[in-house]
Amino acid sequence: MYRLTCRGFLIAFALSALVVTACAPPPGTAPDAPTVAASQPGVPAITPLPISVTDAKYGLLSVRTAPGARCQADLRITAGTYGDIPPDALPGTSAGADGYVTWSYSAPRVPSGTAGYTVRCESEAASEVKTGNFTIPTHPIVASSLTVRVTTELPPQEQVNVDPALVARRDESFAKIKATLATEWQAATRGMGSLQVDDTSADITMFVIAARGTSVHRTSLGDDSQDILIYVSDERGCREAPPFSCPRNVENNVAVALHELGHIWCCHGPGATEGGHWAEKQLSPGLYGVDKLGLMNEPVLCTRFGAILSCPNRFSDREMVALGFTNFPPPAPDPCITQGLSLRSQINTIESQLTNLNAQIKAIETQYPGGAPPAVYNNCVALVSQYNTLVGRQNALVGQLNGLPCDSS
Repeated sequence: MYRLTCRGFLIAFALSALVVTACAPPPGTAPDAPTVAASQPGVPAITPLPISVTDAKYGLLSVRTAPGARCQADLRITAGTYGDIPPDALPGTSAGADGYVTWSYSAPRVPSGTAGYTVRCESEAASEVKTGNFTIPTHPIVASSLTVRVTTELPPQEQVNVDPALVARRDESFAKIKATLATEWQAATRGMGSLQVDDTSADITMFVIAARGTSVHRTSLGDDSQDILIYVSDERGCREAPPFSCPRNVENNVAVALHELGHIWCCHGPGATEGGHWAEKQLSPGLYGVDKLGLMNEPVLCTRFGAILSCPNRFSDREMVALGFTNFPPPAPDPCITQGLSLRSQINTIESQLTNLNAQIKAIETQYPGGAPPAVYNNCVALVSQYNTLVGRQNALVGQLNGLPCDSS
């Protein structure tokens, strides 16, 4: 590539007229037509500065100009009704020795279409402006490769009264969601879903808010913009009734985040309500306790185990289909559920044995209402002793089962 440096010469005449001369470009090149400032008496002419845009796409703008030139850029991008707003200006930056200036900027999900840029570069003796357009393509959101920005910033298009008493819980919930959402999403989707927390170019933004309110997935049918609001406390105050009791701990807010993410795809059509929930509850094979109905019912049913409030965090079969998965494995076994199922099996076996022993004891009492012969009596005493031993063992197993922080029913 040729690098040409052209310098004009100023010749003063008695009438103060100025004549500017410049080198012509070499044969075969077609530079952008420069705009030459009109000469004015006593004012030096400004020589156009070469600018070529080498890359222009959503999230990246790169130009080449004279080394050391100072450049800045403005962007013309239509933001959506919901979600993050992309920058409208890029900071001033000096070109390096190779003449390149490159800006990487946040590129949140916005409506598809045409966007534009204006680049201004200047040196001590010259300046130039370059404008152009680039395309923002349609970008579907897929559950198998999802990017999420999690933030404590206040959401646009929403009036929020921050409660200072909830700021600590917001910060804890924000940290927990940001640290565990990727793992929880993979577990909720049976290993089929992939989620990445991305602070710059996310599919959807999740606002964690220090206020009481109903968490919601917002979407605009007009421009397909979306976002998620996670209120860290229920708007109706502390209560025992579902969907989520108050106060919610940080783990419950992770479950809320999973539920709201599910609304990106679920639930629509037959069997769904206008609010995007299932109208009819349906058990899902392989899921137990709070998870047995899935994540997308209304209301979402939580269960309290002592001081622990457990809320659903696994998608049901029909929810997996709604998320776009056609072939998926059964739910992975939960260690707590596995232990609970084992205890239930042992309890049921003992229950069967107790029923059999009770029948034998009742048969002896019926056959010998006035007293049994010694041999029969001794047998009856042995049966009663065996019965009582089994009852003690069953009670111990029931105690273990009730002590588990999960429901294996």
